[in-house]
Amino acid sequence: MNESESRTLKTVETTFEVIDALKDLERAGVTELANHLEMSKGATYNHLATLRNAGYVVKSGDEYMLGYRFMNIGKFVQNRSLLYAVGKQHLDALAAETGEYAHLMVEQGGLGYYLYRSKGENAIAEEYHEKKSEDPDYLHYGSPGKAILAELPRERVDEIIDEHGLPKATENTITSREALYEELQRTRERGYAIYDEEEVMGIRAVGTAITDRQSHVYGAISVCGPLTRIRGETMEDELPERVQRTANLIEIDLQTTLNGDAAGDFHTNLTP
Repeated sequence: MNESESRTLKTVETTFEVIDALKDLERAGVTELANHLEMSKGATYNHLATLRNAGYVVKSGDEYMLGYRFMNIGKFVQNRSLLYAVGKQHLDALAAETGEYAHLMVEQGGLGYYLYRSKGENAIAEEYHEKKSEDPDYLHYGSPGKAILAELPRERVDEIIDEHGLPKATENTITSREALYEELQRTRERGYAIYDEEEVMGIRAVGTAITDRQSHVYGAISVCGPLTRIRGETMEDELPERVQRTANLIEIDLQTTLNGDAAGDFHTNLTP
């Protein structure tokens, strides 16, 4: 790689740091953003001006914020996902059947991204679930993430832990490698993962992976709700059966679509 190529890549990297910072700060002036990024005001302004000219950043008074153009890109990625196209109707049915929130997660770069969520009539904590769609999730936190990890090779799980660690959110969070390996083994044995107040107190969930016969992991689905409802027989039998059944239906529809002409309408890679 020559020096010019190195500078170009660094510039692009910095631009994405500006975007991430604006997301964290929500809105900021040049000075605040420059201090946040530990950059000069001149360099910060140049990146903002470039993003603004391209329509990705807007200015209100002396402050800058992310523009709606990012929404178009996000919807494009979502709509071009075969897993989303196939799974959406099944998630809606699962949420309606359970009355709780149902989620569809995919893994990329060792983190979990919520591709879709559906709200049942009794679902609670809407603000929390909205936030979950705005940021990637650590895979060891929740039931869909653990369901995905349980299907990945041990070497890949180690790579993910090495890169992202096992940060703690609550007293119930799994924070050691060995404890996680044991939990993933239990997940494989019973066929589903359990979330028990590991990121937010008062919430439980059941999740299972979406795979094929070649052990490709496409993603995972889950149902979550308050521990006052997700307990006893509901936690041990009812929800696991419903979640596993829904995952199986998605797997069947995925394979049917992949074997047909409609698969060519989607460009999202389903395998890690």
